Amino acid sequence: MKIRFTFVLSAMALIFVACTSTSREGAGDPLARVNRYWLGETDSLQRALDSLVAKAGRHSPAETMQASFYTARHHFKHIESLTLFYFPEEYARINGPALLRTEEYDDKIIAPTGFQVLEEKVFADSLNSAAVQHEARVLQVIVRNLQNTIRANTLSDANVFEAARIEMLTIMAMGISGFDSPVAFRSIPEAKSSLEGVEAIVSMYDDRLKNDSLKSHWHGSFQSAYDYLDKPVDFNAFNRAAFILDHMNRLSQALHTYQQTLSVANNTFLTALNHDKSTFFEPGAFNTDHFAPTYNRDLKPAVAALGRLLFFDPVLSGSNTRACASCHNPGQAFTDGKAKSVAFNFKGDVARNAPTLINAGFQKSQFWDQRVTFIEDQVNNVIVNPLEMHGHMEESARKLMESEAYRTLFKNAFGQDSITKPQIQSALASYIRSLTGLNARFDKYLRGDRSMLSQQEVDGFNVFMGKAKCGTCHFMPLFNGTVPPLYLETESEVLGVPAKADTMHATVDGDRGKQLTYNRDLHAHAFKTSTVRNAALTAPYMHNGVYVTLEDVIDFYNRGGGAGLGIDLGNQTLPRDRLQLTQKEKKQLVAFIQTLTDTTGLTARPTALPPFNNPKTDARKIGGVY
Repeated sequence: MKIRFTFVLSAMALIFVACTSTSREGAGDPLARVNRYWLGETDSLQRALDSLVAKAGRHSPAETMQASFYTARHHFKHIESLTLFYFPEEYARINGPALLRTEEYDDKIIAPTGFQVLEEKVFADSLNSAAVQHEARVLQVIVRNLQNTIRANTLSDANVFEAARIEMLTIMAMGISGFDSPVAFRSIPEAKSSLEGVEAIVSMYDDRLKNDSLKSHWHGSFQSAYDYLDKPVDFNAFNRAAFILDHMNRLSQALHTYQQTLSVANNTFLTALNHDKSTFFEPGAFNTDHFAPTYNRDLKPAVAALGRLLFFDPVLSGSNTRACASCHNPGQAFTDGKAKSVAFNFKGDVARNAPTLINAGFQKSQFWDQRVTFIEDQVNNVIVNPLEMHGHMEESARKLMESEAYRTLFKNAFGQDSITKPQIQSALASYIRSLTGLNARFDKYLRGDRSMLSQQEVDGFNVFMGKAKCGTCHFMPLFNGTVPPLYLETESEVLGVPAKADTMHATVDGDRGKQLTYNRDLHAHAFKTSTVRNAALTAPYMHNGVYVTLEDVIDFYNRGGGAGLGIDLGNQTLPRDRLQLTQKEKKQLVAFIQTLTDTTGLTARPTALPPFNNPKTDARKIGGVY
């Protein structure tokens, strides 16, 4: 399933460009060589596009145009790492999905550009040479702008190695899933091109690497990966698990060792990835602080410990009977097992299904409709919502001040005698971010313990990342919709989810989703892409809880989403094609998803709540009545 993604050029990216070492022009300097390589590959890319434009002008056969397209992609993949790292906005224009998009606060429709648009034209059943020529020329202009930007750019050693590292993740999470080659299915040979680019760029430092054994290991690891990628195998049959475990992890570790041997320090600014780790599957490889507001980073453990008590304390609700845990039960992976949670005072249901909070800290937006950015704001929305907790943040702060125990806890956490709304939000958000479950059997398997997964489960991972296309929306290794490798955006999808689990006379669910928040037509029925981790524990599924089992969900996707049920949504982002999964492959998918379960150390409830002098308040129950 191919989705839209937009890389926003953040202040972090500006730092990448501006505050690094001064570029040196000496012929023997690695940075000068890297820069020449980068520009040389863009020149080769332009020549391949020139060839494609000329062939389209002559109305050449599709096969000859496709050959020029392959060549252009090959040269782009060589420099994907640097382009993505330094210029994410330009990267999105060159290699973004072929889908219309609109910004949340701007109703202007933005037409897609780049290789994926061009791929659709070059590989169309009915070839339109004029359309191919037009899209190739548009891409040429974008690449020409990139070349001018590269010439004005300043490289640094730390950035070169970080770009190489995130390209490793791009290959695993985006490349081999088919994300950016959804029509030509060239993901496997293009993974080789990407690796060639990484090897070429980093090897500009070979003359500084005095350890011949390490140098031999470095290049040997690449050659081993190339040999594996060169084996004749089609897209669906490619063994992604073996490729990651036997080759990509080895390359990631070799890159880490190479950098350490050269004493190239990592950048000190915060990113989603912890570059001190040698692979992306080690504990601590991801930083939740990257997803938190600046004022709520690097807090004392006492803040999250306080948030845990508040999470289970119904004192935050308007009736002293309902807590956050009432709808996010730790025993059910912080869901409640209902299609839609029971509303306040048992008066109907809330609007949508209660998602798991485990790994919720790895998202750039919250709620199904993505109406807020940070968990801190989500906390406020839930507490004051009349259908949920029907509370009042300032009143909650006042009530908490009545407890000497809470006053002491807040003092220890924040160093202040008062209790405020922002402190309550910070504490709850910090606790939710502490609910990290990235130590599932799947994670242990990719750390090298091959006994963790059965062959059926490994096969299921390969189906997930290949034929079923699940990995093009639920990005490995977090398996949610936050887009790697920079993790600057969490995606939404229009799937065409039905109102009822009816495959014969289905109608789309009436919830307009993201459109209700942003009033953009393209957002109609769009909902945030949720995590697949712990999905074995979080039934029922979808924003409306329409599907009871994982088998139901897989069947929905296998049919082509809502379109396969007869629901006609012009803005459905999920491809309408049937996946043609066999019954065996469906069972393999379920088996793999079950390997993503990890609630270890997260589910224990407090044994007691801080006392109040007021007997009525003090009578509240841990986790609330419902």
